[in-house]
Amino acid sequence: MSYRLPHVLLLAVVSATGALSGCVQQPVEHNLADQYPDSQQLDLLNYQPVAAELNDEFNPTSIEVLRTGRYTLVSTSAHAGQSNLMQQMVQVRIPTRLNPTVGDGLAHTLDRSGYQLCSETGKPVIETLFSRPLPAAHYELGPMPLQAALQLLSGPSYQLQVEPVTREVCFSLRVAKLDQAGD
Repeated sequence: MSYRLPHVLLLAVVSATGALSGCVQQPVEHNLADQYPDSQQLDLLNYQPVAAELNDEFNPTSIEVLRTGRYTLVSTSAHAGQSNLMQQMVQVRIPTRLNPTVGDGLAHTLDRSGYQLCSETGKPVIETLFSRPLPAAHYELGPMPLQAALQLLSGPSYQLQVEPVTREVCFSLRVAKLDQAGD
């Protein structure tokens, strides 16, 4: 019995060595350009440009990318929120210690967005909206596009209006549609 034990151990060691030798790392090809010949262009067939007038030579079917790592490609194009500031992503958190109004919430949301609230604060419609208390459900918003956050804060009764030259944001009452069938 003692005679067989060394043979069994030897057989186990040889088997384990053989199995492990298959796990030896194979040499990796270092020429990434040959492995990824199309790494400079990504084909996006359903892509629609956000603001084509910013770059008349923009081709919506391909986007230039740079390789920053073995598995990382980075687009060299501007993000939608950089081309159209109303589409920038915002995340809003109003401090709970304040007793904010809707106007305060709108101003806080517009902080560092490139836009400001309109200066037409003398209008009764604007004063009514801005003086209302901010609902607790609106103390934390996002991440969402700036345009959606502003419309959410103002509510469905108000229409968001943007002045692109002065980058001012204002609101007006939505016009109620009359039911033509009821007349």
